Formats: sequence, C-alpha cells, structure tokens
Amino acid sequence: MNKVRKLIPVSLYDIPGLEAWLEEQANQGLFPTHLGSWATFDHLGVPGTRFRLAARERKEDTPSFEQWELCRQYGWNYALSFGGFFLFYAVDPDAIELYTDWESRGFSLKPLKKRMAAYQLTTMIFYGILAALVVWGLFFYESKFDIQPDHFTVLPLILLNAATPVILCYLVEVFLLWRDWRRNYSALRKAHAALSQGLPPPPSPGPRRSIAREKGLALILLIPLVLFFVVNKLDVLNPFLNIPLDHFTRGYVTLQELEQEPVYPSEEVFEEHSVFDEPENYAEVNFSLLSPVWYAVTQEGYSPTPGTMENVNSPNPEGGKYRYAPDLDMTCFHLLIPVLAKPVARAQMDSYRLVNLWWEYEEVDFPGLDFVILATVKDDPWQMAAIGKGGKVAVFRYAGVEHLEDHLDLLSKMVI
Repeated sequence: MNKVRKLIPVSLYDIPGLEAWLEEQANQGLFPTHLGSWATFDHLGVPGTRFRLAARERKEDTPSFEQWELCRQYGWNYALSFGGFFLFYAVDPDAIELYTDWESRGFSLKPLKKRMAAYQLTTMIFYGILAALVVWGLFFYESKFDIQPDHFTVLPLILLNAATPVILCYLVEVFLLWRDWRRNYSALRKAHAALSQGLPPPPSPGPRRSIAREKGLALILLIPLVLFFVVNKLDVLNPFLNIPLDHFTRGYVTLQELEQEPVYPSEEVFEEHSVFDEPENYAEVNFSLLSPVWYAVTQEGYSPTPGTMENVNSPNPEGGKYRYAPDLDMTCFHLLIPVLAKPVARAQMDSYRLVNLWWEYEEVDFPGLDFVILATVKDDPWQMAAIGKGGKVAVFRYAGVEHLEDHLDLLSKMVI
C-alpha cells in the first residue's frame, strides 16, 4: 500500500492545532503512521476520526498497560508515539473524552514541560561552554612552540570560512531547528499555563505554510551536509583536494620559474616511488561567498643530482652530499570586498607562518600593486610574500636560495 508523506504545517506541540490537522487528514481517508519532521499516512483513515494527544510521563515508547486499558474503556485506541506524546484516536463519535477536565490535562503536561525546560538549560550550558572553548582556542590559546603568536590576525580567514556554503548551510539548519524547537516549547508552555488554571488551551493559529516551508528547507539542507560529512571523511571522494597540477587549469607561479637551477618532482628524480605516497605537487580549491576564487597550490622540487646545494631544505644526505630541495606554497583569493585584501593577506601569512621561527615583516612598494608584504627569517631559507591589487590577493611561502623580493615582477602576475 502506497504511503503518503506530508510536511506538518503546525507545531507538533500545538495540541489543538495538530489534533485538528490530523482529523482533516482522516476526513481525506489518511491515517498517520509516523509524526516527526514530516507525517507519513496510509490510506486507512476513517472520516470523522478524532485524535487526542496524551503527554508521556516518562520516555517509554508505548503507553503502559494500565493507560492502554483505560483508554480502550473510553473508546480510544493507541496510534503511535512521537516527541513527548502518545497519539490516541477514536472512530466512535460517542467515545468519552480522555480528559474529563482541563486541569487534569494540564497536570499531565507538567513532566513534559519540566523535561523540555531541563533540555533547554542543558543545551544553553553546553553551547555556552563550547563557544567559550572555541573563542579561547582561537584567540587566547598559545602553543609553547609558538614564539610569535598573533591571536586576532586570523579573523579575516575565519570570516571567509564562515561564508563557505557548507558552514552557511549548517548555520541555517541550526537556526531552523532552533526555531522549530522554540515554537514547540512556546506552544507547550502556553497550553500548560492555560490548562493548569482550568482554562481551555489557547486557540491554534492553524496550519501555516511558513512552518511547512521551514521544515522542508531543514530537510533539504540535510542532503549537502550529509554529503559533505561523507566526502570530508573520505578525501579520495573530494574533487577539490589533492588535484594534480597537470589537471589544474588555474594560474599559479611554478617553482621552476623562481629557480635558476633545474628542479623536478620527486617521481622524476628518485627511482623508488609508491603510488600510495601523498602527492607533493597539488592544488586545493575552496569557495566562499566573500571569495568566489580561492585556491592553494603546493609544490616541492628536487635537484636531479646530489651535492648541488648544501643545507637548504634538503633531505638526508646521500653519500655525504645534500640534494637541493626547494618548496613553494601559494594561496590566491579574489575577494568581493577589496577592503579585506590586506587583512586577508596578513591572515594567510600568519597561517603559513612556521611557529618556531621568528619572522620579520616589511612593507615595500612595487609599481602596479596596492601592497607588498615581505617576511623573512634571519639565517634561514624560509620566506613569505603577500601581494594585492584591488580584491585580488596572492600569498607565497618559499624555502630555497632565491629571494622573493627579487621576483616581485613574476609574483605580481597573479593579481595584475
């Protein structure tokens, strides 16, 4: 038998509203078999069926034997459970009401209201502690190995990451779930307050398309979130990670363009190379609503013969000789808000910074560029450079014998 699924256009805790909506569905020949983010019906509904919600005193999945028998004596049958309620129905129009007065029904809601209040308090405490830990970790935690911490420089990169599609989807999903929970809790509190005073529950605002749309959007957003979770756990499925450079079409400065001495990828220099080794030369692509173009390129090169350069980012010596092995990392941004260019450049430089080295920063002028920031380490081959023009930014980290300052004309092609 085919099932019918519908988004529920009322709060699950809007007692009179949900009961009335289910009775409308029964008049169309539909009987509920599941209530949650959506409602599932079969075609066994009997027109004129009445529905009543009974609060669950504890977390049992079905009513107790005593409660079940008492309801049967009144002419009511158990249908299903959801949230904090059991759902009963009566086909007989003469069936006696489950609750003979408003106060008794209000009393039955008290344990559920307490559980929801406790859940709200626990959730607030949990997220408060989590937020405090995140703020502490981002802005106040200092590694014992970091000799030059700069806590707030990272803020622009946090902003860019917060504007990525998956983070925005997650934030919207959390907001929609929070709104639904608040709607449910508010409806329960109002019903409990009125019933406890011997008054009927507040009239329901009735079915609303906005509630159904919010629930539908929350379900739709789960799809990209689940896909992202799966892909993030299995990097091999992510088409934006570890992209071989021979398949990468966006512009970047090649390592060989910086070097006067020929350098080659490891697989062209060393005979032993496993297909299971992580790639040394690859690109990664990101996306933010604040930076539609955002990608990074990582390159490593090796001199074809050992002994060509000594102690410059070299692996262990081969037969007493060191092999020259320079590195070049680059990240490129095209920002929609140009005023973010220099802060983003500084943030990326801080992200590239080797924390156990002391970096010295200097701003220099170069024709055609809005800014150039250079960073060097005394008596060490590591260097960084950040350049910007309008909303375009490129940040480089290099280890080798060349000087990035001498190659600004080459680097500037990334932003001009």
